Amino acid sequence: MRHAARGLIAGLMALMVSACSPDDPAQERNGALPEDNVFSDQVKTLQRAKDVQQTLDAAAARQREEIERQEQP
Repeated sequence: MRHAARGLIAGLMALMVSACSPDDPAQERNGALPEDNVFSDQVKTLQRAKDVQQTLDAAAARQREEIERQEQP
């Protein structure tokens, strides 16, 4: 009985793993998600936030440089 239960558990685990694998081998190779998926909106929003952060960081760096330039005699 224990042997059958182990076989059943192993079979179920193999079925779950195979169900989660991508159908497209290209996806498996590069790990990229398709362009249109359930996370597209979140990914785009995250990228916009990163772009805004880069813009703010660049502006802060320019402001620091300008302040330092003005402080020098």
